[in-house]
Amino acid sequence: MFYNSGGVKLFAETIGEGQDVILLHPTPVHHAFWLPVAEMLAQRYRVIMPDLRGHGQSEAGEGAIKVEKLGQDIERLMNELGIGKALFAGCSLGGYTLYELWRRVPNRITALAFCCSKPQADADANRAKRKEWIDGIRLHGTGDFFEAMLNTLIGATTLRRFSQKIGEAREMMQLTRAEAAIAIQQGLASRPDSVATAKTIRVPACVVAAAEDYGSTVEDMKLLAETIRNGGYGAEFHVLHDAGHYAPWEQPETVGPILRRFFDSVVG
Repeated sequence: MFYNSGGVKLFAETIGEGQDVILLHPTPVHHAFWLPVAEMLAQRYRVIMPDLRGHGQSEAGEGAIKVEKLGQDIERLMNELGIGKALFAGCSLGGYTLYELWRRVPNRITALAFCCSKPQADADANRAKRKEWIDGIRLHGTGDFFEAMLNTLIGATTLRRFSQKIGEAREMMQLTRAEAAIAIQQGLASRPDSVATAKTIRVPACVVAAAEDYGSTVEDMKLLAETIRNGGYGAEFHVLHDAGHYAPWEQPETVGPILRRFFDSVVG
C-alpha cells in the first residue's frame, strides 16, 4: 500500500492477520530485509513492513532524513491503518526510529525489540566517516558506497558462508537513490543521543546483539538492555555469535523465533 506523510509518498507491505507488529529495516535496504522473519510472525500477527522514506518504493522528500521525520511517518502509517497500539522491532536505522517513537507516542507501543541499534549518538569519528561517504556519493554516485556497506554491515561469517546474500542485499540497496543516500547519512549523523530515552522505556523489551557487528557492539546492546532493566522493566538480551549488523536478515532462522517468543510472551 502507498500512503502520504507530510506530502511524501511512502510504501508499506502487510502480511498475516492478528495483533499488529511493525518491523523497521536498516539502511540502505528496504522492507524485504524483514520478509523471512515476517513470514514466521505472520502465522499469528498482522505484520507491517514499511519502506522508510528514501528507501525502496518510498520517496525521500526534501532535506535530511532525520529520525524525527521517520517517527512522524510511522505514526502516520498507524493512523492510516487504524492501529491504536502495536508491537515493534527495528534494526539499526529502524531501531533508532523506535527511540523516536517512544519519545513521540509511548502510549501506542506495546513492546519494543531492538536489533543492532545502540542508543548512543554518532561519535565524532562516525560523523567524519559519514561526511566522507556523502562527499563520495556526490562525486561518484552510490556504487562504491553500497559496496562498502555490503562489506561493513554484513557479518564476516555470512559473507564467507552465504555469498549469494551479497547479491540480495545489493539489489535492495540499488533502489536507494544517491540524493536519498546522502539525506539518510545526514540524518544519521545528526540523530540525538537516546540513552536518556532508553532509561524511560516502560514496556517489555527485547535486545538482540551480534558479535560481528562493529557499529552497535555487543557491549553497546548489553548496556541498552541493562539500562531498560534499571528502569524497572524486563529486557531480554540475546547475542548472535556469527552475525553482523544485519543480523535479522543474516539469520532469520534464529531471530524470527526469538521475536515470535518475545511477542507471544507479551500478548499471552
